[in-house]
Amino acid sequence: MTQERTRIAEDEKGKRATYDDIRVGETLGEMAWVVTEEMIDQQCEMDMDYHLWFSVDSPWGGRIAPPQLSYRPPRWLFSRAYNVRGLFYKWEMENLKPIKPGVTLKVTGTIADKYVKNDREFVVYQAEAVDSEGSVIFRTRRTHVLDFVERTAPRAGKGIDSGIKPEKI
Repeated sequence: MTQERTRIAEDEKGKRATYDDIRVGETLGEMAWVVTEEMIDQQCEMDMDYHLWFSVDSPWGGRIAPPQLSYRPPRWLFSRAYNVRGLFYKWEMENLKPIKPGVTLKVTGTIADKYVKNDREFVVYQAEAVDSEGSVIFRTRRTHVLDFVERTAPRAGKGIDSGIKPEKI
C-alpha cells in the first residue's frame, strides 16, 4: 500500500500561505535590526569562523559581523508576511559595507518573482539594509521553494511550526 504524498495545510500559526497568496511586487515590510556582540559570537561559533575581523579588530575600526549574519532579517520579513515553510534554494548577497555591532540597520524587502519548476513552487524575495545615514550596507536576493513535495500533491493536515522565532536569536 502506498501512501499519498501531501503538503501541510496549516500549523500553529494558522493556514500556510499558498503560491497563489504570494504576490510579486508586494512589500515584506521593514524592521530595525541591531547586531549585538553576542549575535556575532553565536554566528562565529556556528560557523567555526574566528577570523580576527569577527573577534578582535578589522580595517573598518573595530569588530565586524560575519556577512552570513545578514541571512536572518530578510528571512524574518518573509516569514512575518507569509506563513511559509519549505527549503532554501538560492542565496545571492552583496555586501557594500561591514555590519558593525551596535549600529541600527533598517531592513526592507519585497517579493521579486515566483515561478514553477519541476512541479515545485518557487518564490524569490529581495531585501536591503541601510544605516541611519541611508548608506546601503547589504543587498540580498533569495529563492525559496515552498514545499519539497510536488505542487500537484494535495494540502491537508496540520504540521508543526519549524520556524525560528526572531526573539530566540
